[in-house]
Amino acid sequence: MTKTKVRKIANLVLRLLIILATTWYLYDQLVEKRNIVDLFGQFMLSANSTSQLAILILAIFLMPVNLLLEARKWYLLISPIEKVKLNQSFTAVLTGISVSMFLPNRVGDYLGRVFILKKGSHIKGVLVTIIGSLAQLITTAVIGSLAVLFYLPIYYGVENSLHAWLFAGFVFAILMILTGILVLYFNVGLLNLVIATLFNKQKERLMRYAEVFSYYSRLQLLRVLLLSVGRYVVFSFQFILLLWFFEIPLSYLTAFMLAAIMYLLITLIPTIALTELGVRGSVSVYLFGTWLTKFGGYSAATEINVFLASTAVWFINLAIPAILGVLFVYRLKFFRREQNGS
Repeated sequence: MTKTKVRKIANLVLRLLIILATTWYLYDQLVEKRNIVDLFGQFMLSANSTSQLAILILAIFLMPVNLLLEARKWYLLISPIEKVKLNQSFTAVLTGISVSMFLPNRVGDYLGRVFILKKGSHIKGVLVTIIGSLAQLITTAVIGSLAVLFYLPIYYGVENSLHAWLFAGFVFAILMILTGILVLYFNVGLLNLVIATLFNKQKERLMRYAEVFSYYSRLQLLRVLLLSVGRYVVFSFQFILLLWFFEIPLSYLTAFMLAAIMYLLITLIPTIALTELGVRGSVSVYLFGTWLTKFGGYSAATEINVFLASTAVWFINLAIPAILGVLFVYRLKFFRREQNGS
């Protein structure tokens, strides 16, 4: 059997495994654990007015905006390695979501994207994708941490001097950490020096791949970060719209503050795909439930409605794109003719 034929068979087998794994996971989450028909029925029951239906439609239509921003980000990052079209980048994002459905902390996002490359190094592709994820992580950390700084004095108060001093120290620590993260991001090329120092014996081999960290100017990194901020604003607004759709009585600023803390906590909690939706729902129910209990607006339906809003945004932004991504899995090439630097 020729090497070409072996590669074709191996690619076909892996594609089929991804399709089966993604399909099984979505079936398990949407049918076995949460009856999608019942959930859809609850959505429709909640759409008891034209304004609420408009809110739901707007939240759904923001999904392609969210995906396009991520596609544009990956398009900018992958360009030094291989020139791709924006529609190819969009396809890569969809397949990345599909693969990430059944892997821990969505690490499959990297693999699902880079195997769409025809000539560019897969390893370099993973590294530049990590830069994009780092930009999104920094956005989540900065906005979430600032939200915590607003949340603490409102919820707990800092009236006495001890609480005031503790809060001031906490603010200082948070600002220093965030500053350090941003400095590292805008000097990501320094990772070459770190790698060369830590892995001196393998320096020559590793530096062939680590050179990608020097591909981008600070202006380019700023553009990537701004696209990450844009994505954050979009999916946060989607979640707020869905909270309003399920009649959670919160102003935009309060809902945004709590959503930012929720996304920060979800990012910090290690998850696997099978538990992610449950973790997301539990965190959102706790945060919004405790806030509404203290400041008013809590009702018997609060917890289920917050959970439904959390589930709905997961379904719109992850489940639907994962289903669409399965249609493009056939384009992934896990094994190909050897390329220099692959």
